[in-house]
Amino acid sequence: MGMAIICRPGYNLTPVLKKKENTMGRRAWISISGLIWAIAGFMLLSKGLRILTALPDQTASTWWIGGGLLVGFFKGRFVLSKTVHRISTRIASLPTPIHFLEVYPKSYWILLSTMMGMGLLMRMVPANIHGFIDLAVGSALINGAVLYFRCAKAVTQ
Repeated sequence: MGMAIICRPGYNLTPVLKKKENTMGRRAWISISGLIWAIAGFMLLSKGLRILTALPDQTASTWWIGGGLLVGFFKGRFVLSKTVHRISTRIASLPTPIHFLEVYPKSYWILLSTMMGMGLLMRMVPANIHGFIDLAVGSALINGAVLYFRCAKAVTQ
């Protein structure tokens, strides 16, 4: 336990390894939250578009796409904005440096796991509904990501 790790002569890594790993400041964690939502959102958005554009009836496909984007916009602005505000406020109130396990509460991880499980169950839903939901959730997450980035910009380190 008290053993020093030396990579090359004169360079001791032990003090570096004793530091708390995976720590960052408030702005970085809020930005990472937005980045995660943006990546997931773009993946779901493209998946939903791919499913809906493959439908045989292009008129119906256009309506499904328009409806999904509209529902996603409103979900992002009015439902997910509350989550973004709550998580950003929580992160902003934590003392720095913030460790990875301190960033999100357990309820957030449970919600995330439930959403991922529901995403797996979506394979049993008809293609038009599946594409609509993926598109709506994807656009809502992208909207939420933009709100995260705005919160990160407003937070002081």
